[in-house]
Amino acid sequence: MNQQAQPAIERLKNTLGGKIQEVYEDGRGLVVRVGLDSVPAVLEALRSDASSPFDMLTDITAVDWSRWTEETGMQPQARFSLYYNLYSVSAAVRLFVESWLEDGQEAPSATPLYASANWAERIVFDMFGIRFSGHPDLRRIYLPDDFEYSPLRKEFPRRGVDPQDFPQE
Repeated sequence: MNQQAQPAIERLKNTLGGKIQEVYEDGRGLVVRVGLDSVPAVLEALRSDASSPFDMLTDITAVDWSRWTEETGMQPQARFSLYYNLYSVSAAVRLFVESWLEDGQEAPSATPLYASANWAERIVFDMFGIRFSGHPDLRRIYLPDDFEYSPLRKEFPRRGVDPQDFPQE
């Protein structure tokens, strides 16, 4: 495990032990898996850690696992996984918080904790169609409001949609 993040993870486990499902390390780095309802409490605990506060939310992204089973034979926990990319400026440590959610399920907004979550959540909403409860201004950021699709979902046509369906004004 990342030695620099070890103390913060231990304090997180002591504070919110029941909310932590798993801590593992992969190609990205250290990942803390939590339930969707635990995301705000875990982000708050990591942000307010006295020794190495994770004071920067670098990004939020998602993965659509809907075709994972047919391609690999393995069963994902849910349709989508959300990843919160956190960074501690003082400790120079990166950490990911992972959570799973089903299609139509809303994730709690991280905007009360991190101002950068505002745009990151809007991008995830625009590209994946995942809604964030409590977001102050959840609307599309890249695509037109009347666009019916979420381009990063697996059911989006590989060749895209016909541009004639969306004439420019």
